[in-house]
Amino acid sequence: MGSIVFGTCAAIAALVGVILFVRLRRKPQTRVGAYAGAAILFLGAGVLTMGSISFASLESAALVTFTPEERAAAVPCEAAVLGAEETGNKHNGRYVWLLRLRVTPRTGDPYEIERTVRLTSSMGERLERGGAVFPCLMTPADRTKIEIPALA
Repeated sequence: MGSIVFGTCAAIAALVGVILFVRLRRKPQTRVGAYAGAAILFLGAGVLTMGSISFASLESAALVTFTPEERAAAVPCEAAVLGAEETGNKHNGRYVWLLRLRVTPRTGDPYEIERTVRLTSSMGERLERGGAVFPCLMTPADRTKIEIPALA
């Protein structure tokens, strides 16, 4: 959701910058203001775009919550935490951690993935050492889509 908000604001800032520049540069007395205003708005649009990209990367690598239909079709598995690393970002009062997980489905070979999750500082520090194992669910069609109810 954050990526959509930042992306929309970036598009609005870029559009306002173009309109402001085109309208103000026509008159000699407002030409300097047109260049300065447009530069500031384009700089702001760039910063908002970077925020959109950052949120999009966090959203794409995050643990997901299944819909009831997905949960009914999901396959049980276990996720062993191999390590955790704090990203330095904070979202809704919790820190964002990058977890390295080894997912072991009931049938099939284990595989490793990385996911981001929002945790309290104490929980993240406990997972940082590794060794914790959580029950999880995975979709049979896409093995990378997992849900860990204990960390949701």
